[in-house]
Amino acid sequence: MEAFIPIVFLALTGISLLAQTPVNLKLNLEKGKLYRIKSTSKQAIQQTANGQQFAVNASSNTVISYKVLRQENEMMDIEFKFDTIASKISSVMFNRETNSAKPAGSEPLEKIMNKMSTYKLVAKISTAGKFIDFVNYGKFKDSVLFVIDSIPATKRDQAKTQADGLLKESALKSMIEPLFAYLPEKAVKTGDTWETSYFLMANNMSMLSLNSYTLKGVENNRASIAGKAEIESMPSTDPAAQMQQELKGTMTSDGTLDITTGLISNNTTKGHIEGTLTMKNNGNEMKIPMSVDSQVETSLIK
Repeated sequence: MEAFIPIVFLALTGISLLAQTPVNLKLNLEKGKLYRIKSTSKQAIQQTANGQQFAVNASSNTVISYKVLRQENEMMDIEFKFDTIASKISSVMFNRETNSAKPAGSEPLEKIMNKMSTYKLVAKISTAGKFIDFVNYGKFKDSVLFVIDSIPATKRDQAKTQADGLLKESALKSMIEPLFAYLPEKAVKTGDTWETSYFLMANNMSMLSLNSYTLKGVENNRASIAGKAEIESMPSTDPAAQMQQELKGTMTSDGTLDITTGLISNNTTKGHIEGTLTMKNNGNEMKIPMSVDSQVETSLIK
């Protein structure tokens, strides 16, 4: 029994030391290898207009593939392709479904999205997961906009407006930046917490996400990470904007990271935001209270 106690003590000490060993959570991607990530989301939206409450259900399915073209020291040129951009919105007032896989779609939005999924966008990303800049933004945008010429003249102005919203540099950045924004800038050990931030942009609406991540543990070359984000909308800088939002809330996440590559293999995020949406029309304003409950599932496709 006396010999057993030191053995148990040493074993427990070894486990404790293992848990406290710092790990470098960095991107370590194989040049030329194709990686694919899938994200599905569901949103339950409650809005109140003219004293009546109505629900809107929205879902989306996005698949993005990417590969490293070149790497120099801690900087990579990564080529991204939006393989699938699909969404579905349903409510008592209207229903809409779009899918970038429909090249012959009658809607200008689908034609634009299809071209977005055809061409490749290259960005500079650090091994710490930080977005630096786009390499070929101008060429990518011009290639997608070429589809405008094939849209009937009666819908061309609408198409240009939709394209401007989708192809803004800030909007494209918000599709790329969150993919790797969970990584810390230095080595961490179990229990350590680090912070990141980024903007989410869509149709002249912007939301700031302040993120905090904690390393829960490491086992079999897998890191368990918990996250919490404070989300808040930012005022529009466009004086002609017909929509303003004042929303804020929180999101929590749990995920598993492959230490070898630095990539999230699976992650679940749940969130709740609420506030007011202000609609402007011919000098009139309508304030619409709203709340959004969401769940997002993200996984690496092997």
